Order: sequence, then structure tokens, then C-alpha cells
Amino acid sequence: MTKLLPIILALATAAGLLPTASAQVTVVASETFEYPVPGPFFQQAGGVGWENPWWVSGPTNDDLTLFDATVAPPFALSDGVGAYAGQVNPFGEAYRKPDAALHPDVAAGGLFGLDNTTLWFSFSLVAFSGQPVERFGGFALIQQGTGEELFIGSPWNTNEWGIDDEGPAGPGPITIAGSDDTAPARLVTRIDFLPGMERLRLYVNPATDYPTGTADLDEMIHDMFFNEIRISSGGNNNDLFYFDNLVIAKGDPSAGVGTSYCGPGVINSTGGSGSIVGLGSPSLSTNQLSLEASDLPATSFGFFLTSQQQAFVTGPGGSQGNLCLGGSIGRYVGPGQILNSGTAGSFTLPIDLTQIPQPTGFVSGAVGEAWNFQAWHRDSVGGSATSNFTDGVEITLTL
Repeated sequence: MTKLLPIILALATAAGLLPTASAQVTVVASETFEYPVPGPFFQQAGGVGWENPWWVSGPTNDDLTLFDATVAPPFALSDGVGAYAGQVNPFGEAYRKPDAALHPDVAAGGLFGLDNTTLWFSFSLVAFSGQPVERFGGFALIQQGTGEELFIGSPWNTNEWGIDDEGPAGPGPITIAGSDDTAPARLVTRIDFLPGMERLRLYVNPATDYPTGTADLDEMIHDMFFNEIRISSGGNNNDLFYFDNLVIAKGDPSAGVGTSYCGPGVINSTGGSGSIVGLGSPSLSTNQLSLEASDLPATSFGFFLTSQQQAFVTGPGGSQGNLCLGGSIGRYVGPGQILNSGTAGSFTLPIDLTQIPQPTGFVSGAVGEAWNFQAWHRDSVGGSATSNFTDGVEITLTL
């Protein structure tokens, strides 16, 4: 197999294959600011999943308003439909509450942040006016009666993307070195609410909506709850930001179908081990199962393998990793099935349960059969090219 891999990967490169991604995440609330332009933002009630309209600070409730490229400098990461929000007066604020009552699995007593839940906060923004000193712009999580819990965006006087933990022992702003708040960015933040402190991962312009690879920033923050969000920006030099395409979601895209085994895999050139998970459903009648490999080296080509037998073979054919399959092993190497991990270090493949590859051809899965899957991918050790494997996942097919 190892001798065939360079040939297969060269064909994939020539074909210009792109990474794909999928996730099992549910939207809690979203706002794309599709209101009359130009126009006021105060008391606008569009979007989905909100408890109340927007409330905007300022003596005339106009510290934030609505823009498009016909009346203001263009915003390259606007969603391209209708308007986007823009700061008019520095330090103005706009508040809104996602409807916690609709999500008792992640909220209680009107507060989001139950232990052992995962929430995502995604939005696009850019600094469009001012000087690169003494300014801020972004998105905050608020607990009414307690105050600001967390700020995400460009913290005060940093001019870089990052966070500011506002807890009692928060370390102050933590930013991503080399980032630039004047370059439009899509910020995606994942918070895993854990017993005690929470884990926060921040991604800048990720390749997928809900990334599972290595984050640009990975920090532990204080134990927190929230029931309101705020967007705002300001500074001492007429500093103003744009905002668009705000999404709050819940769920863990890595929590998928099947049982992991043979792990962790051998550490790859990222310093971590590649992993595989099933997404969707193992049902033959719906035939909507996907495989996702993550924590891979960036821009690494690879493909999935399958067998009904498990095994453990160390370094097959000179590979760095371990093969977790035995018996008749099928390879997903047909058109569009050789994938690239892209900058996110992951790839995903929808599979047809009626066309499972085997050495002698394709077979159709049957109810009750257990199929094992693994991803094989390019890697390097000390600058020398090699290959590696993820762990394995066993998936039992259902009706």
C-alpha cells in the first residue's frame, strides 16, 4: 500500500481536490442583520432564536446602525445579503438575549453554561475606522446582574484577535500573535462548559463552521454562565467596527457514531494523534453516514480504509503508524474520495452503505454487521515523508 500512496496522492493533487467538512451542531440563535438599509438598529427583531429585540445604548439609541457598501466603506466578510451592523458612536453597545427556554439541554433557570455542554459563538468583524491604539471591538457574554463574563474579538489596546476573561481571576487579554483587527475575520469560538473551569478554543477564519482541529487559541477560563450577548466597539480615535453573520450554536461535532478502538494513534507531525469518528446515522434505510478524520497534519492527503475485522499491525509497509484493520481491507480511493486535510487538519467523506469497497469489488452492508474504519494519511518525520494512521472506529449497521 505504501508504494501506491505517492501515485494516488499525485492524482489527487492534479484533480484539485478540496477538503470537506461536516458537523452535528444545532443553531441556538442567529442574526444576519437583514433590515432596511441604511436605518436604525434599535428594537430590530429579526434573526431566529432570540427572546427579545435588540437594545442599543446612547441618548437616541443610535450608537449602532445598519450599513451596506452603498453608504459606507465595504465589509469584505459581510454575508453578502442585505445589511451589516456598524458602530456609529465609539463605546456604543447593542444587547440581545438568546432564548434559553428553547434549550433546556444546555441552559437552566434562564442561564446558558450547564456543565458538560458545548456552545459555539461565530461572527465576522473588522475595524474600519480609527488608529491602532487604545481601541476594542467584539462580542461579549453577559450575565445580567453580574456583568460581563467574557469578551471575544479585539481586546482593548491589543489590535489582535483574542479574548479577555472577565472572571474574578481572569488573566487579562490573551491574543493570537500576528493577527490584525483591520483584516476582516470570521471568529469561531468553542466553549466546553466543564465542572470547574471552562475550556475555550478560538479559531480565526477556519475552513469549516465548526472546526475540530487545532485552535489558534486554546485556554482555560473561569466557571461562567450567561444569558445575554453584547456587540460593541470603541476607542479614543473614533475607532469603529463592523459586525455580521452572528451565530450561537450547541453540540460537539466530534461526538459521533460508532465505538473508537486501537487508540490513540501514533503521534503525527502535529504533536497529536489523528482520530476518526462517524457522523450522521448507521441506518441502512437512511444511508446518511459520513466519516471524519481530524487532528491531521495540515494539507495532508489521505483516504479511508474499511474491513469487518479488527487487527493491530505496527508500521505496515514502513508507515509511521499502526494499521487497525485485518482480513479483507477496502479502500475509498474512487473519484473524489482521496481527500486533503486543508488548513483545519481534517477531512470528511460521505459513504454509501450499499457500495462498501472490498478487494474484489463493492458489497452492500447488512443490518447487524459491524464495519471498522480507519484513515491513512501523509505525514513526515524529521522532514522525511512517511505515512500515518488515525485510530479506528467500529460502526454497527442498523435498519
